[in-house]
Amino acid sequence: MINIFKITEDSPVPKYKQLIGSVHDAIENKELKRDHKMPSVNEIANKFNLSRDTVLTAFGELQARGIIKSRPGKGYYVAKPSVRSSRKIFLLFDKLTSYKEVLFESFKKDLKRLGTVEIFFHNFNIKTFETLIRDSIGQYTDYVVMPIPTKSVAGAINQIPKDKLYILDRGRRQYGQTYPSVCQSFRKDIYNALQSGVDLLEKYDKLIMLIPENSHAPMELQRGFKQFCNEHAISFAITKKHSAAKIEKGKAYLVLDDSTLVNLVHEANERNYQLGKDVGIISYNDAPLKSIAANGITTISTDFRQMGKNLADLIINKRKDHIENPCSLIRRNSL
Repeated sequence: MINIFKITEDSPVPKYKQLIGSVHDAIENKELKRDHKMPSVNEIANKFNLSRDTVLTAFGELQARGIIKSRPGKGYYVAKPSVRSSRKIFLLFDKLTSYKEVLFESFKKDLKRLGTVEIFFHNFNIKTFETLIRDSIGQYTDYVVMPIPTKSVAGAINQIPKDKLYILDRGRRQYGQTYPSVCQSFRKDIYNALQSGVDLLEKYDKLIMLIPENSHAPMELQRGFKQFCNEHAISFAITKKHSAAKIEKGKAYLVLDDSTLVNLVHEANERNYQLGKDVGIISYNDAPLKSIAANGITTISTDFRQMGKNLADLIINKRKDHIENPCSLIRRNSL
């Protein structure tokens, strides 16, 4: 029974967290079953040259999670036949947005009572990303990560046990085909969405993509946008600056952030431009309010509710699939 424990001396993961992870794995692999007696604290400490405090810290955490229980005078015993019913999930988002809330609520709903979720945000800060992952190792049964689009975070991601990692939303090419994933295919998605609305877009003189300053939007969006415009001989522009004095009649605007969207709608109102007739607006990423704002804002969006459902399904059923989440053009009055 002592052989269920795997301790790596040069691992950055603290020893007590390695003990916890070993128990999780042994239960999932049916090496430990309900009411099996655990090796004693002294036995584990002596075998791996650990202090009793290290072993007691691990056992205390396992008890707190309801995975093992203590019987006075007899030792520790396995309390649950599976840790799946007590999953503790680390969820690392890039930033908080209204559509990420839709994803999160959908994920929690489909996860039901099979586990708890702790959510964190890296806000595209590499140091924060690395610190959050490093401090989380060994404390969770599953890790869901929205990567920062740079190779420099690979070292942090590689610290996560490979059988516990899920990639979410972006990073499909770099990580999403190695680990289980639910991701967007940005270039294909925006191209297909625009293609489905070509009948609406052809009435405008020009299609303009507005990218906010310091944007973290994937470059694949621009590539898909250019591909669509070139194939349909549509005049287009991509700009990171938008002047309040230059909204023009006959133009359609693809807006990647919500603050620019609000400004654009205000400008159209001030000039008495009718959305969907004088000017067109498409907002990237749908949210509940966009269905009613300005009589309905047309969006290009992945289905964030489905993304949450797909993620829950991967984790609950321990699937290793690589899912491209569905994306579409949602037609409303603004186009």
